[in-house]
Amino acid sequence: MEQRLSMVTLSVQDVAETRRFFEQGLGWKANNFESDDIVFFQTGGSVLAIYSRQALERDLGQAATQSLGAMTIAWNARTESEVDEVFSQAMRAGAISVSRPARAFWGGYSSHVEIPGGHLLEIAYNPFWSIDDAGNVTIPEGT
Repeated sequence: MEQRLSMVTLSVQDVAETRRFFEQGLGWKANNFESDDIVFFQTGGSVLAIYSRQALERDLGQAATQSLGAMTIAWNARTESEVDEVFSQAMRAGAISVSRPARAFWGGYSSHVEIPGGHLLEIAYNPFWSIDDAGNVTIPEGT
């Protein structure tokens, strides 16, 4: 198996609300696939899917449980000031502040918000990683 992720899927109660957060609030663009149950966002070489919890439960044949904080998705900035800007943008878009931007114990600058659907989004700057013009993150060898 190749070392990569193709897609991260977040199950949410209200797909339209979460879609509005990403599109209208953060300025992301969904692909043109039309469904009430799922929306896809191209994120570099992978995909973020927002999926109806009810549809996921049909797929699984059982209840889908959610544990806030058990997993986060992350967006890395190129600078600390960009973290501040995107944190403010997320708050205006309807996110709930979990931790405001601050210096992190690991040497970076980080914050967390709860997005519509109850999932956590980390907005962070990691001075040890580089981000190319296409938004691809590179972890240096030995870190």
